[in-house]
Amino acid sequence: MIKNRVVYGILAVLVIVFICVVGILPNLSLDSKNTETTYTNKVFNKDKVTTVDLEISEKDWQDMLDNPLDEEIKEANVTVNGKTLEHVGIRTKGNLSLREVASDEDSDRYSLKIDFDYYNDEQSLYGLKKLNLNNNYSDSTLMREYLSYQLMEEMGLPTPSYSYMYVTVNGEDRGLFLGVEQVDETFLAKNFSTNTGSLYKPDGAGSDLKWISDNIDDYTGLNAKTSTDDSDDEAMINFLSAINSKGASIEDTVDVDNMLRYFATNTALVNLDSYQGNMKHNYYLYEEKGKLSIIPWDYNMSFGGFGAGGGGGSRDRSQENTIENTEKDSLATKGDSDPETTSTTEGTPADSTSDEQGDMNGMPTPPEGTQGQPPSDGGQMQPPQENNVARPNQEPTSNEELEVSADAKIGTESNKKEVDGTSDATKDKNIIGKRGGMGAGNGQLISDSSINFSVTTPVSGTSIEERPLLNALLSNDEYRKKYEEYLNDIATKYLTEDKIAVETAKIAKLITSYVEKDPTKFYTTEEFKAAVAGDNSLPEFAKQRSQSILKQLSGDLVVDSSTSTGDKVNQKNQLNTNADKDSTAKANTEIKVEVMPNQPDGEGFDPNNMPERGQWGGGQPPNGMQCGRGGDGGKNPGIPEKNNQQTTGYSRDTIIVSSIAVGCLIIATIFVFLFKRRR
Repeated sequence: MIKNRVVYGILAVLVIVFICVVGILPNLSLDSKNTETTYTNKVFNKDKVTTVDLEISEKDWQDMLDNPLDEEIKEANVTVNGKTLEHVGIRTKGNLSLREVASDEDSDRYSLKIDFDYYNDEQSLYGLKKLNLNNNYSDSTLMREYLSYQLMEEMGLPTPSYSYMYVTVNGEDRGLFLGVEQVDETFLAKNFSTNTGSLYKPDGAGSDLKWISDNIDDYTGLNAKTSTDDSDDEAMINFLSAINSKGASIEDTVDVDNMLRYFATNTALVNLDSYQGNMKHNYYLYEEKGKLSIIPWDYNMSFGGFGAGGGGGSRDRSQENTIENTEKDSLATKGDSDPETTSTTEGTPADSTSDEQGDMNGMPTPPEGTQGQPPSDGGQMQPPQENNVARPNQEPTSNEELEVSADAKIGTESNKKEVDGTSDATKDKNIIGKRGGMGAGNGQLISDSSINFSVTTPVSGTSIEERPLLNALLSNDEYRKKYEEYLNDIATKYLTEDKIAVETAKIAKLITSYVEKDPTKFYTTEEFKAAVAGDNSLPEFAKQRSQSILKQLSGDLVVDSSTSTGDKVNQKNQLNTNADKDSTAKANTEIKVEVMPNQPDGEGFDPNNMPERGQWGGGQPPNGMQCGRGGDGGKNPGIPEKNNQQTTGYSRDTIIVSSIAVGCLIIATIFVFLFKRRR
């Protein structure tokens, strides 16, 4: 006969096993139990350039290139950093950039979307379901989107993972892209307490969030990305009603702090291809427990790339900032005022005789530990047509004019090193001549309308009343004060000359060799290098923009925003005017070389002698700057903790084991009950 103590002992052991399996095991740092977020480091490692090798039938690939606007899904195999997934979906992607490149006969550098679970719902890349490969359209710096997402992270916003990726197709080099995580259920699970809420990507009717009616069907441009029910629709209608009722409290329907952080960061970055511009798109809304949060998206036009005033056509520049850059600006902006001309001159690749062809002599070596070697020769694209061939809607003489500007820009001795018997100057001129006014590029960085974009009425091409979400937030004195505090933090900690100089130097060290080998790049290597230092660089933009923000916040700089362009500036008095002119002139002549090693007289830089990622002079960030999340897991004071942690969750194996444990516990309990009755 079985004794009671034996039965109770067995039951106690089963209870302990059950507690361990359900309560302890999921919280252990086991890779197999945390596949939902391992892609963050394995795919989006910011210290390395990820390799993405696509294998697709030549027929399907050519059909994609011939019919990019169809955005048709094709089947392919993909290998990411050595891990191969078969039967994935791939297609072209984009909006303006897709149409512009499609209309350019000399370029087929399309952004791509890889759908890992398109043919198999269970398939993922370390938990990642979809990957975007962005082509850095109209961005000669190749850093606008990267730095923007980094700043969003530092400001505690839910931000897609991102990193640089070098792409090949069927063994042929395709070029350097920015890989960006898709905002989907996987992203939501990582960044929010649940992923069962409603996700929207507004674009179209209702994307300005103005009140139309209490019928959700009238808001056709809200574009729900997850399934919704009546309660979700009610939450969205309540949100729209609250932000459109002047003076009404919106705290019950809006994550106010999230929104204030977003709009402060977006304003500081002068990202106008967004809700704050006339296109009123490129953002996500996520409803969780009745409250709406905003998620940032698409930043290749940040740093003033879209042009204050409502589009890429705004190219005005103050006299102080144009003395040495007139030719450069006219080159980068040629034809922008004519949409048809722009559509046929943007998105052009380098000539195959450019510096991406031939030997690797003189190329920087990627930093230690970079996964994969610099892209190999071979697989080069066929040379495009000659530069003097006129394209539709383009003046036949435009290339001659461009050559004059190109000579002014690249005729220096530093750009005339011989490679494969062709001077860099000649190669650069070929690229410039073909792509013409290629979007915003780099020439527009230091424009008065971007540097002094209003922080009080931060809209472009529209009025703040036409953007009820932003208007509702900034009409509240308490919310506006918090918004201005965030702007001050950005201007003094994150968007500073020193910090951006170090970040651009680190990025340049990582990707310069890949830029040089890129066979489809839109801009020359020299234009890319110009983004790192000098009077028309991203650090200079950060310097002048942060100064303008602080002056606007203090009231020393008043921006006349009656036209919502942010380009009419008045000073408090003549003394301030003179002082600002002096400081602007000085800003254009003084370069802080201490953050850019090996840069005598401003002549280029040595990407092999840059600060390592995370290293600063004396071991501390300059000016007391706080290190943020951007890739190293650091934390910022005052930023919500939930966005700094990694979601563990339960894997399928854990659920199976837990179910077995629960079953054993139930069986043991029944056994004890029956045993006692027999006794």
